Amino acid sequence: MYRSRKLKEIPQELRPREKLRTLGVDALSDEELIAIILGFGTKKDDVLSLSRKIVRLGWERLKDMSVDEIIKEIEGIGEAKACQIKAIFELSRRIYEPYSHVVINTPQDVYKFLKDKMDNRREHLWALYLSPSNTLISYETVAIGRMNSVFADPKDVLYGAVKSACHSIILAHSHPMGQPKPSKADLEFTKRIKDACQLLGFELLDHVIVTTSSYFSMKEGGLL
Repeated sequence: MYRSRKLKEIPQELRPREKLRTLGVDALSDEELIAIILGFGTKKDDVLSLSRKIVRLGWERLKDMSVDEIIKEIEGIGEAKACQIKAIFELSRRIYEPYSHVVINTPQDVYKFLKDKMDNRREHLWALYLSPSNTLISYETVAIGRMNSVFADPKDVLYGAVKSACHSIILAHSHPMGQPKPSKADLEFTKRIKDACQLLGFELLDHVIVTTSSYFSMKEGGLL
């Protein structure tokens, strides 16, 4: 049986924090990374020994466990460290699913999401890619134009739809210095996108025009 070394038995320069500082984060094992996050162990286990217990449970099992279940499963661990473990998983989820909390149900939701992303010098065209429950999967700035115009092809919008495997799409573009009123070109472009979406099996939910203080929904306006 091979014995794992305790933290105090490891040379100072090879302990997790020192390794990270000198060799970089890629050089650390899972248990060493957990040890750095936890900081301290318990009365029974030093931080590295405790981290080994955590890693042995497996990430798939750990991510679905409650705080109480973690306390019960890992001997000696308390509420504070169990909460730290849950926080690690939640942060990881948010990093890889940054928009999982964003749900777009109305044109006002679109406006709230985009109003801080506007550029007062140039028009922007955005595409929001949604799940069947209208949760935002991703969004892209499809094109950046001039003060009063922006151009894009349907393929520029649909590339992101295919890549994200979304269910539906909402288009939005800005009128930096104007009113949120669609032009003839806006209406023609929207029709082209709608036709292209139908061919590929996506639903175009809306095309929203945003300004610094208001918005116009083609869906609400009966233009889509």
